[in-house]
Amino acid sequence: MDGVEALVERAVGDRSPPVPTGWQEGLGPFLADLERSRTLAPGARAGIERFAVGTLRARFAIEGWLAENPEAAAAPVERPLFILGMPRAGTTLLLNLLRHDPQRRVYWHWEGNREIPPARTERLLDDPRIAVRAAEVEAMLDSGALPRNHHVELGDEPTECNWILGQDFKAYPWLVQTIVPEYFEWLMHDADMIAAYRYHRQVLRVLQSSAPGRWTLKFPSHAMALSALLEIYPDARIVMTHRDPIKPVASSCSLVQQILSLQNESVDRKAVGYQTLTINLLGAQRMTAARDANPSTQFHDMHYKAFIRDPMATIRALYAFEGMALAGDVLPQPQIFGSEAVNRAVGQLDVDLPADHGHPTAPWGGMKMSGTGRELGRYGVDSYLELKQVHVNLNEAPMGWYS
Repeated sequence: MDGVEALVERAVGDRSPPVPTGWQEGLGPFLADLERSRTLAPGARAGIERFAVGTLRARFAIEGWLAENPEAAAAPVERPLFILGMPRAGTTLLLNLLRHDPQRRVYWHWEGNREIPPARTERLLDDPRIAVRAAEVEAMLDSGALPRNHHVELGDEPTECNWILGQDFKAYPWLVQTIVPEYFEWLMHDADMIAAYRYHRQVLRVLQSSAPGRWTLKFPSHAMALSALLEIYPDARIVMTHRDPIKPVASSCSLVQQILSLQNESVDRKAVGYQTLTINLLGAQRMTAARDANPSTQFHDMHYKAFIRDPMATIRALYAFEGMALAGDVLPQPQIFGSEAVNRAVGQLDVDLPADHGHPTAPWGGMKMSGTGRELGRYGVDSYLELKQVHVNLNEAPMGWYS
């Protein structure tokens, strides 16, 4: 397997190697865990390395553009809006509605790892890169590499900040290539996320140089590093989504397992459960801590049930929070929550489940050749957990064979 230096050499070709600017901090631990993986399917390792090379190439192109455009590199990123919080809580639908407002600037899926050259405002809807990304997504759907009942971002839709933070190798995409336990612990507890968001801001500066607007971004896992985000973006506005946490957990586990199964011959469900619950727990804890440490005027709460019941009322409240004017005919009026398009935007399509599996809180699953696992409700979470017994000795004297 290629190491860091070999991947960098592939990324730069015959150009001079760039000066390391922080990306190596995450790439090294990821590659070390990748080397230890014993579950990868044939050809998967080479595909992951190609993805890493493409990611490095995108980062080096951004850094080169910034060096040639110092004025843009120093431009402010003013009052960006970040949508974060509980996954499966309407964040995708909200962003897909807000993108229609010409006051706003979103990060488009087709811009991911193809940010250079930065697109001009008048080309954001017909840039040639849109067709390229759309064809890539459609090819993956046709081949089955990307299931159609998956939470799919089409080529002409907004995307999450995964691509940008992924260029610093401190983001979710590197967790779903294969199980990478040591990289996961490093990312959760030791990664320098201030450096990651400093790079994130640089990418926004590149993109806004030709297509400005109020940045409107979403990524539920921004909650994991909200304090770092606010240090880099002190005037940011934060939308926190809320939903009963038990409902999206099993769905999130199934989604991660399905993504991992695309490149792995087997998937450790216990590891998937541990990582999903850890992300949700740390996200909630760190989001609460950041909120306690910053002015309340920076935060706005969005409740999933209220949003689904009356999305336009939720959006009007959001605009009032931001102090922005909302023209009456700017945003589409979502009417039918049950259509495939809206369900996909909300992120509620089931993963590998039939349409008639019953109430979402009831356990669903087969018997015998249909499998013995369970999805939905708290029983769907149980199969991703491993029960352990922990003894804490509060006395100075040893406690039998536990000491």
